[in-house]
Amino acid sequence: MEKKTSCLLCVLTALLLAVLYLWAALRPGVWLRDAFLYRQADGSFSGKDAYAAYTMQVAQTENGAEVDFTMDGETRHYRLESKAEGMSDPGVKIEQDGVVIFTGTALGDPGDAILWREDDGGLADEVNVIVNGEYRRSDLWPSCNWLYNVAVGGRRESRGSVAFLLPIGALVVLLVLDVRFPLLFWNLRHGLEVYGGEPTEWYYAMQRVSRITSIIGVFVLAVFTEAHSSSARMLFCTMSPAGVRARVWPSKLA
Repeated sequence: MEKKTSCLLCVLTALLLAVLYLWAALRPGVWLRDAFLYRQADGSFSGKDAYAAYTMQVAQTENGAEVDFTMDGETRHYRLESKAEGMSDPGVKIEQDGVVIFTGTALGDPGDAILWREDDGGLADEVNVIVNGEYRRSDLWPSCNWLYNVAVGGRRESRGSVAFLLPIGALVVLLVLDVRFPLLFWNLRHGLEVYGGEPTEWYYAMQRVSRITSIIGVFVLAVFTEAHSSSARMLFCTMSPAGVRARVWPSKLA
């Protein structure tokens, strides 16, 4: 009875981890560097990273959007206007607290466009280098490119990766089968080789170890997919108001 109870707890734990992963991984939102801003019930976005906490309100307008972006209690208001220019790419103007900070065009699909300045034809955001991940506070505000793709282009993302659902689901299914039918895998492996045989105590001990390993595997996959999603956006460049920032590790500077 005690063994059945412990097995049941193992299965319930694995199922709980899988459900929590699904809940966290599939919630919509948007990435800002390594911070994921979850979409809230009121339509706003909020999240945080090691540097600050962020909140964003987006209101669609007739020809663009208005954005209130708050970082650690300080709020900036952005107004984005986008209009077609004949056969060319959309013309874009972005204001920050009433001051124009960008005019130019958007090249690419909505949500994944690149902004080019009107005056010199360069990128909307300058290029700076971030050494060892040390951001200045001014680096943490959203870039023109990011604002346009999120507020006007409608970019939406999920925190986790659907690709990891298959191995997580497989581990949970194998664990449930092993608990429900303790001799299933033993019979599949030895059924055609042994007549009337029974598993040893060593087999049962290793079976319990494998169940614990499966639970740990579900947890590790859930953590790994979040780390993978975050690191993929931080390898060498991130978008910020001062520009596209190359991430440099000390070993690369030697």
